[in-house]
Amino acid sequence: MRKSAFFDLAFALPELLVRGADAARDTSGLPQRSEIDNIVIQGLGTGRSAGLVVRAVSAATIPVPILVESAYEIPGCVGRRSLVFALSGSGNTDEVNHAAAAAAERGARLVVVSVDGWLADFAQDCGAALVRIPPDIKFARATFGVLIASLLTMLHDVGFLSEAKLWIDSAVAQLRRRREELLRGDNIAERLASQLIGRNVLCQGDTPVGAAAAERWKAQINQNAKQAAAFSEQPNASHNEAVAWDCRNEFTLQHDAAVLLRHGNEDPRVSQSMDRLAQYLSGKLPVHSVRCFPVDCRGTDWRLAYRRRGPLHPV
Repeated sequence: MRKSAFFDLAFALPELLVRGADAARDTSGLPQRSEIDNIVIQGLGTGRSAGLVVRAVSAATIPVPILVESAYEIPGCVGRRSLVFALSGSGNTDEVNHAAAAAAERGARLVVVSVDGWLADFAQDCGAALVRIPPDIKFARATFGVLIASLLTMLHDVGFLSEAKLWIDSAVAQLRRRREELLRGDNIAERLASQLIGRNVLCQGDTPVGAAAAERWKAQINQNAKQAAAFSEQPNASHNEAVAWDCRNEFTLQHDAAVLLRHGNEDPRVSQSMDRLAQYLSGKLPVHSVRCFPVDCRGTDWRLAYRRRGPLHPV
């Protein structure tokens, strides 16, 4: 992919959210809230990332379990009172196709979000609800915003998320502000990227919001920068992973890096753990902390503060 084409797709994220919401609006064949005991989001790659984001932002609001699955098999709880979303940017993701067929066989309420391919054909054949990803979005990784907004819109229409439209509108406005900042030279994203070139990057955040972002960062570093990267989530990482950093040496100091993704809604106890981790890692490898935080009570106006090694301060 040409560099300019990639940046065009990345900068179009707010518009892709709008297109995803529009594509899913008034989808026929959706069940009623009272008919659903659990929600399963089946996706690989970008589909999985989108599912994790939707679960992160809505699990505290939706009163039924939300599972995000990335395998051929489907959970044993899937049945006639399950709402199963099968996501694929190509329509030919083998694992998703098998899982969708198994869910339909068990009588689950299946919703397919796909551009075309086997999965879209299967949805039409079995009478499942179908949301088509706009065909001009040629790369599966660029469907991230479309998938998220489609899922949120349908969960609203089912009766689970009354504020979904407000959330999408707020995200679109915020992303447009972020885009304006990133169009300026020597912005914080460029500075951070320049310090991660060639390194094995650990991305870490809290559960569920920061962890969903960390997995997305990890995947995009793998796909776009073609670099090794990993992700982990707090607070679990403080109970096992932290001790592994004792083996760090001069080699890892030159070849590894950690990115801690922080936000203003962290549990205070998790915040303390991540602060201690940043201090503990200082001198063992470069530590970069990226923080998003609301500056008003509505959470619609955000600033991004970035500081390498040490406590975070608004800028």
